[in-house]
Amino acid sequence: METIAISEEMSRNFHLFWDNFPFPVMQVHKNRTILDRNKAAKTAGLLPGARCVDIGKKEDHTGYQANKALEEQAAKRVVSYVEAYGFVLDAYWIPLAGEKDIYLHYSADISPYAAEHMFPAKNNAVAHGCSSCSCT
Repeated sequence: METIAISEEMSRNFHLFWDNFPFPVMQVHKNRTILDRNKAAKTAGLLPGARCVDIGKKEDHTGYQANKALEEQAAKRVVSYVEAYGFVLDAYWIPLAGEKDIYLHYSADISPYAAEHMFPAKNNAVAHGCSSCSCT
């Protein structure tokens, strides 16, 4: 496997803008190799050199928009409930200007701000007429 690296300047700029962001942010190559990460991603155990799509279960990556973002050179966003985490995540894939093969990827937990219909377990309980159990 070829080694992909980013410049010191790109790394410095990435950390300048993203190290204080409260959720994990990764700089990723089109082959899904993590090139760099912010402090929150480091705390979460995301490692440069690992492939982000190999983290977790395959179904955790449904709706992945990296290819489309790179093809169109435009940011892509998906807001969805992620069963594995029990969160509503606001996910972004953002191509870097001037870099056709590198994008930013992050997901923010917006559960406290999400509408009730975004939570399937809660909706299922209401649909079944039971508000005190956790029907699924």
